Amino acid sequence: MLLSKRNRRGLFGLVILVFAIAITPRLIRAFSPAKRPVISFEEMKEVHKQFISKKEDREKARSFSKKKSKYSKPSQKIDPNDLSEEEWMKLGLSQKQATIVLKFSKRGLKSNDDFKKIFVFPEQLLELIKDSLYYPEKKNSRWRYDNKEEKEYTQKKVELAIDINSANQRELEKIPGIGPFFAVKIIEHRAKLGGFVTKNQLLEIWKFDKEKLDDINEFIVLDAVSINKININIASVHKLKNHPYISYSVANSIVKMREMNGSFNELSEIKKSKLINEELYQKLQPYTTIE
Repeated sequence: MLLSKRNRRGLFGLVILVFAIAITPRLIRAFSPAKRPVISFEEMKEVHKQFISKKEDREKARSFSKKKSKYSKPSQKIDPNDLSEEEWMKLGLSQKQATIVLKFSKRGLKSNDDFKKIFVFPEQLLELIKDSLYYPEKKNSRWRYDNKEEKEYTQKKVELAIDINSANQRELEKIPGIGPFFAVKIIEHRAKLGGFVTKNQLLEIWKFDKEKLDDINEFIVLDAVSINKININIASVHKLKNHPYISYSVANSIVKMREMNGSFNELSEIKKSKLINEELYQKLQPYTTIE
């Protein structure tokens, strides 16, 4: 089919229009100047700050990794009381740290919690080795005798039972199993309490356990008549809180009640404090008075 001259012109114009529509956007992008991103000085500072922060985090992580890797885990179960200074150093302790740990192990380490009392012992090392530690039970107490003659000899050495409320250090050291360390600790705790009212209060002394109390029980007595008591009607907060059984909060509570209500007429009135339950009252009763 032949197109007329007019139709050919129309078709040619349509082709030109489609071509112009297709190429125009490309021409605009080609001749338009590209816009450069604009970054303010504050934005650059913030980017630099983030970069430095990430760098410091990486350095801390690297430092922690190195610090952690300096400790070693034992290849088998170990009794920490049997380790030498050299063996502690192989696990990662310095010579000074190992020497201090040995002093504690000579007294006897009985659980992982004892390591928390050694201020130089690293928490990371304890966390690493805690599952490898074991503490064998003592089969025989140091002062438990099967030989009748030995027991009789010891009883002759301690001719009379020692009153732990009046004995001095030398007298306490005569008790089998009580050396200078425990003699001093007994005297110190006795002074803080104002005297012992039961033998079980010896268990409040660090490292003094039930086994040791059972061993010395037959060699000690106590006279609770001369207990030093605190007059709660005149004692200050400072005076009260110095007693081992009285915290600052309890001491302050007692003084506040006295200031608000006047002097106590009965010792049991201190139980009105929300901080003093029956158990604490029974512990305080021998050491407090209203006169």
